Amino acid sequence: MKVYSFTLKDLLKAYIMWVSMAIFEYQPIHYKMQEFLLLIHGKGYKDESPSALKEHLKKYENWVDTLLKSNQYIKGQRLANSGNVLLNRETVLTDGPYLESKEIVGGYILIRAKDIEEATFLAKQCPLSEELPISIRPMYTNE
Repeated sequence: MKVYSFTLKDLLKAYIMWVSMAIFEYQPIHYKMQEFLLLIHGKGYKDESPSALKEHLKKYENWVDTLLKSNQYIKGQRLANSGNVLLNRETVLTDGPYLESKEIVGGYILIRAKDIEEATFLAKQCPLSEELPISIRPMYTNE
């Protein structure tokens, strides 16, 4: 039987080499993906009865679960129904007759996708797109 003798320095070198290989060889899928902001426009669904809302919520949860499994969903949030629009330092508009429903942002979803085409495909799969316009914008990066 052969006996191997390693110094602490040898073990540390091997560990550093192993960690370096793991970092540079393995890149999780989201590392190569870009982030996109989906802006949900409009005030709400045409049918907001309790049963219809329950069905909408179920479809949305299924869509989010699919994105979570592929590590493409980051976060999302519905926005409050009221707010202000700052046109410039002197002009503030409140929600009301000044804003058209197509200009109202009702919520956002932040996702990961390899490019704008994939982000658009994912947005089309979102159940919110059945009734509400969705803007798809890449997040700015310095790369």
